[in-house]
Amino acid sequence: MNENIKLKSGVASPLRNDSDEIMVPSFSCGLSEAEIARSREKYGSNILTQKKSAGFLWQFLKNLNDPIIKILIGALVLNSALSFSNINWPENVGILLTVLISTLVSTISEHSSGAAFEKLYSTLDDGCCKVLRGGRETTIKTSEIVRYDIVYLFSGDIVPADGIILSGSVTCDESSLTGESRKVTKNRDAAALQSLRHNDVYSVKAGDSGSVFRGSHVASGSATMLVTAVGDSTVYGKVAGELATEDSESPLKARLSRLARTISKIGYASAALIAAVHLVDAFWIESGMSVAVMRERLGDFHFVFTELISAFKIAISIVVVAVPEGLPMMITVVLSSNMKRMMKSGVLVRRLVGIETAGGIDMLFTDKTGTITTGRLSVARAVTASGEFDSFTALPSHIKNVMSAAASACSSVANSTERAINTFTGAKKLKNAESIRRIQFDSSRKFSAAVFGGMLYVQGAAEYILPSCTSYVGSDGRALSMTNELRASIQHSMEEFSRKACRVLVVAVGCPSIFDKLSFGLSATETPLSFVSVYVLRDEIRPEAISAVSECHSAGIQVVMLTGDNCDTAQSIAHECGILDGRCEIYDPATKKHEHGIQLVIDGSALSSITDSELSAILPDVRVISRVTPSDKSRLVKVAKSAGHTTGMTGDGVNDAPALRVSDVGFAMGSGTDIAREAGDIVITDDNFASVTKAVLFGRTIFSSIRKFITFQLTMNLAAVGVSVIGTMFGIENPVTVIQMLWVNIIMDTLGSLAFAGEAALPEIMHRPPVSRGEHILSRKMVWEILICGSYAVAMSVYFLTSARMRHFFGGGGVYHLTSFFALFIFMGIAIALCTRTTSINLFSNLRKNRAFLVIMPAVAAIQLLIIYFGGEVFRCVPITAKDLFYCALFASSVVFADTVRKCIGRLLRVRKDK
Repeated sequence: MNENIKLKSGVASPLRNDSDEIMVPSFSCGLSEAEIARSREKYGSNILTQKKSAGFLWQFLKNLNDPIIKILIGALVLNSALSFSNINWPENVGILLTVLISTLVSTISEHSSGAAFEKLYSTLDDGCCKVLRGGRETTIKTSEIVRYDIVYLFSGDIVPADGIILSGSVTCDESSLTGESRKVTKNRDAAALQSLRHNDVYSVKAGDSGSVFRGSHVASGSATMLVTAVGDSTVYGKVAGELATEDSESPLKARLSRLARTISKIGYASAALIAAVHLVDAFWIESGMSVAVMRERLGDFHFVFTELISAFKIAISIVVVAVPEGLPMMITVVLSSNMKRMMKSGVLVRRLVGIETAGGIDMLFTDKTGTITTGRLSVARAVTASGEFDSFTALPSHIKNVMSAAASACSSVANSTERAINTFTGAKKLKNAESIRRIQFDSSRKFSAAVFGGMLYVQGAAEYILPSCTSYVGSDGRALSMTNELRASIQHSMEEFSRKACRVLVVAVGCPSIFDKLSFGLSATETPLSFVSVYVLRDEIRPEAISAVSECHSAGIQVVMLTGDNCDTAQSIAHECGILDGRCEIYDPATKKHEHGIQLVIDGSALSSITDSELSAILPDVRVISRVTPSDKSRLVKVAKSAGHTTGMTGDGVNDAPALRVSDVGFAMGSGTDIAREAGDIVITDDNFASVTKAVLFGRTIFSSIRKFITFQLTMNLAAVGVSVIGTMFGIENPVTVIQMLWVNIIMDTLGSLAFAGEAALPEIMHRPPVSRGEHILSRKMVWEILICGSYAVAMSVYFLTSARMRHFFGGGGVYHLTSFFALFIFMGIAIALCTRTTSINLFSNLRKNRAFLVIMPAVAAIQLLIIYFGGEVFRCVPITAKDLFYCALFASSVVFADTVRKCIGRLLRVRKDK
């Protein structure tokens, strides 16, 4: 390797000043220290610029943009501005603490999630490689490579940068970049070197036989490469740079925005109504409905101004009470707590909203290799002239000896095929391996061969080796003449296995004297061989993937498998794992005829020939897409989203990153590329499809918990507002004091959020259909539950406060009666929480699985007792008898009866609707 690579004189050197003479290093010595420094200064380092994560303060300010938080801040400002000297400090401080705590917890959780990802990112092996520098071979870290470095590539290496081959030949696996599973042979490209000499410009291009990409894997061979691009300038780096875009709004945030607008409208309407009622009462009712008195009051500017301000303050307080202050905190708590649970299940959440969004997925695009399958080849069985065998030990002893010797002799590179064969046969590395004459596997030759121990061993593609087999090795070790019937039988078996997504590889033996002729190819006359066996290899389907796919189907999720395999192979695997579970056909874009309900397998070429509208029309029936390209993946996600689907995408390669980013939830595999992990919302650390279903389960549980909490809080808000407004109309001033209302808010907000955040992820939730993308967070069922339970609580409260019988029963009125009402109201809150927690008539269904609820609600009851007996004037409470306390709890529990009736009627209506 003595050739010096120089540029034309007169062209400015990339490594030296304009006055310097040479530019690119010579093959014999490589870069000098000065040239390394100049290259790094001009072209940068080989470190990818990682997307800078937002600082803690910036993330905190960003989280204040939450729609509910903005309403709270607005209400807080107005409430404080209009209160003048009589500021309601407890209420305002409560709102402020809610805003600060929920935003802070959310920020800390996302910051911690980012730190966990950074840790995962940083644990990736930076890798080392061998380079030529200053005339010496030396090993350096991948990050230290610069442009124009000369790097040595060997089998098993990861290509550290983009470059061109100077000498030697390697076979590379570029699937992480291109999505193509086939290996590509790379050789010296004289034209590329000439271009570099004359222009100092050369970029690697997909398909170039002399180009190698950063991130690709050297499967076999050895070569020397010249680095032409490093870091962000590599193809790998450019894809990473394209991902530095803002995330689109998640379905959860969109729903919360709609909820905020709905609550605002309801709150403003209620506030306007209450303000109007207050003004009518002040100017008309209190005037004895006398027109003259009303005119007199209207003429009193001070009185009018005072009443207007009072009405406005009441309206603002109604808005504040109507807004579910605890919702942001609850969402943050439930997302954070489930994030920690998911990490234990092999799921690392990078973006908190990704958890909830995962629960709404109704279309999941998934890779095959490593996700549905194990990603590792194994020998499923062996086929010999005497039959098929599931294990190596079951084979005839003579056949076993030959197969083991062939595996040992022909093994030269540690690729997945040879590892699988060596594992199956138990072959070990031979002593005196240097004495073996060997022909390595080549993509054009399609077989490998070796002479060892006086025998020629050949193994490779069946279509090349089987026609040369003029005989076969019998079970007793003797060579017998090959018959047409046996050849046809072996051929038929191999075709059957190929249709079942298996690879086949033939083993044969021959006379060592024909070894030299093998380099010219195989033929029955020139290179006769004896057939030994067929290895049937396959990438086994993960056992848990079958049940996970079934679980997705029962959950209403359409699973679409994306693979680079051909249609037959893809179809076979999809049938085996259950993705195809009904009538299916291969889609023909020429006829465009398709009967809805028949599941479709589409080839990549057919996919590219149809329009987006045509794809959208058949998308509900698509189950498998073969020969898929990276651009196909992004297109599929975009079309699905435009059709109203909530999409999930799994991926591990650089080529998957754009699709991972554009999907609603990107599931990146933990063993995949760092760019894929950067693009994903959730990292599946164990590369298991079953973990994806766990994420969906947790997501659905979270959304269900959020809905339960919203139902609970809005029910309590309705009760609190109703009692305050109607109680005032009945002449009861402050049925609930400010301090008492603060305690109610703590129950509804902080404690309520913690109680509902602890709901367990129950498998039964996976039997419900996913929530559609456009569905409001407030469902019709929730509205009816809020109205029925809230109205019942208001009616019970008003009756308790205004009924003469109740007043007589509870001390004849006064503070004792109001204390009893305070106890009743809190106990009703606990009962409403129990009713809201489960859709079952049995209130204790799965209650033991929510430890937080079991602790918090009894704690609320205990604190309420302490307030009653020791709260005194601060809480406007006096001790009440145990009997009265029991009756308060008994009356409060009647809410359960009302809600049970509602649930029963709802079930009957659903049954009638189903019929």
